[in-house]
Amino acid sequence: MKIESVETAYYRLPLEPMGDAGHGAIDTEELITLTLRAEGLTGNGYTYTIGRGGRAIKTLIDHDLAPLVTGEDADDIEGLWDLMWRRLLYVGRGGLASFAIAAVDVALWDLRGEKEGRPLYALIGAEPREIPAYGSGVDLPKPLDDLLEQVEGFMERGLPGVKVKIGRPDFEEDVQRVAAVRELVGDGVDLMLDANMVWNAEDALEHGRRLETFDPFWYEEPTIPEDVPAHARMVTELTVPIAVGESLHSPYEFQRYADEKAVEVLQIDPITNGGITASLKALRTADEAGLQTSSHYTDELSAHLLCASNSPVYLEKHAFALDPYLQEPQKVENGKVRPTETPGTGLRFDESALEPHRAG
Repeated sequence: MKIESVETAYYRLPLEPMGDAGHGAIDTEELITLTLRAEGLTGNGYTYTIGRGGRAIKTLIDHDLAPLVTGEDADDIEGLWDLMWRRLLYVGRGGLASFAIAAVDVALWDLRGEKEGRPLYALIGAEPREIPAYGSGVDLPKPLDDLLEQVEGFMERGLPGVKVKIGRPDFEEDVQRVAAVRELVGDGVDLMLDANMVWNAEDALEHGRRLETFDPFWYEEPTIPEDVPAHARMVTELTVPIAVGESLHSPYEFQRYADEKAVEVLQIDPITNGGITASLKALRTADEAGLQTSSHYTDELSAHLLCASNSPVYLEKHAFALDPYLQEPQKVENGKVRPTETPGTGLRFDESALEPHRAG
């Protein structure tokens, strides 16, 4: 089945002003959709950013990846992933290249599902299952009262876990906010903490020791992802599990974390990781290392992928929800989600809802 065309569109989706310690203020999500056609069938893919870099990603797809894959065999998904990775190797090995490759890769998997009439979880050899979901806000700038109101909203939705951002300039404020959230949710709700890579290794370790008092379910991205030894040290010296994955942009980075025992909860994001193909490799790495798994954003895709994991603990219901722009938003029932049963990824954008946000 030969690829005949690849087309993209670029949108700027407004967000409620929010932010975290590592990425700063965020008020826009960039969405790049991709349509891939082959022999009368269509595969739909996408990629995203948190407001910066999206135009560069679209250009990379349009000028480099689309001509590269056009005319190639759409059934050879892993071969095409390798081809794209190698052709962008000199400027890539992650970053923008992974975001661009992801859009094509997601469309190829969707196309395969359309061709075979099977949902994504079946294509990857998994059985459907319910995955617990947790509420996640990008909430570091929120005053404490607003933070607690947000967390109450997660609990009202029946979500069994909640995540809050940490990394304020005064760490004592972090301690006070985490204490208040723990008091609000009680012992029956899991509490995740996310530092978004803001601290150096020593501060991350020291702060982790203080935060263990509040029995967090995990301690996420405590320092920069390049410092694998620091994460390995925290795995050894802290009782709280260390979670990473959203800022890892290739299967090779996941493998290094597993090999160096620097992660305990491995989080996939099939966009930032470089596609469904890349995230599946990360999940296999987790299984081989006996790691728990979770997800970052990409709620709809991750509901399928986590079904292929031996030990999925949570799916993230993110503040950047695409629900207003989807034909069928993901359902959360009794605090859990299930993968869709429609052929392919099951993710279809509502073009009329997106159109007002189309940009150049």
